[in-house]
Amino acid sequence: MITCNKCGRKNNNAAKTCSKCGHKLQSGRNRSERNTVRQERSDMFHLKLERDKLFSKHGEAWVYSLFLLGAVIFFTYNQIYWPLYALTPAIALLAWFRKI
Repeated sequence: MITCNKCGRKNNNAAKTCSKCGHKLQSGRNRSERNTVRQERSDMFHLKLERDKLFSKHGEAWVYSLFLLGAVIFFTYNQIYWPLYALTPAIALLAWFRKI
């Protein structure tokens, strides 16, 4: 039996509205079951997104690392060191702001 929130009358489980006042009835049992199913689906989906996000952050960190390694090799080969003094902290700050 579903109890009306407005007038307190007991109604049949299949009723959509109260037989006394016409107020829309809300079944807590069906709603909680639907929320549980929705939550399980969203949790599975969220875990998948979280895992993809983790891999994308690692990929981005590798790109930054390889770029910095290439710059170190290039500037060291050409014996020009001053760009590395600015490039290294810039990439470190970029990675920090991107929360890698």
